[in-house]
Amino acid sequence: MLASIDPLLIQLVAITCALGIPGVALAGHLVLRPLVRDITKAIQAGKGAESSEVERRLARLEDAYYQLDQSVTRLLEAEDFRRQLERGREEGHGDRP
Repeated sequence: MLASIDPLLIQLVAITCALGIPGVALAGHLVLRPLVRDITKAIQAGKGAESSEVERRLARLEDAYYQLDQSVTRLLEAEDFRRQLERGREEGHGDRP
């Protein structure tokens, strides 16, 4: 089977494998490395922008929660005060001048 293969073809395949494959790999590395680096930076920049947006939204939610908590506390205190006033009137303390 090897006798039927042209010796020139064997030499061309050997030269292609010896020089062509490493050459293609080197060219791919030189072309793809900056491309991958740029894509990675873009992804990281996107995550940084999303992260700061998420942090701002979280801060607004925390502020809203704090304000709601204060409002509920004031409402509970007002309701407790109202109940104490009604209890005082029921006991007859509201009849004083």
